[in-house]
Amino acid sequence: MKYFIKKNNYVNIRHVILLQGIENYTLFHLEDGSKIMSSHTLKRHQEKLANEAFLRVNRSTLVNTSFVQKVQTKNAVRFIHLTDGKEIKVSRRRQGTLRQLAINNYFQGLSTAH
Repeated sequence: MKYFIKKNNYVNIRHVILLQGIENYTLFHLEDGSKIMSSHTLKRHQEKLANEAFLRVNRSTLVNTSFVQKVQTKNAVRFIHLTDGKEIKVSRRRQGTLRQLAINNYFQGLSTAH
């Protein structure tokens, strides 16, 4: 799916690993290692991507769940490990989103097993 970042600049949403909010800008981290800056806030992108497989895991990060490799707890703090090697801290307020991810993955596994 094409996702327009700017007027004539778009990315295939399946290649976006995560979105990082930096003040009033958003940095798109792509699968090939490149990054694209957007002049819109992370909140605006989150609203536009509401029907896609993205989860807000902390104040400044929106993660594409297709790239989540594992979830780990270290000293009562949860981290998401992505397929590109990044480790993202999950805020306490966003713990419920992790539960939703686990439930979705469980049911997705059931549907693909048959």
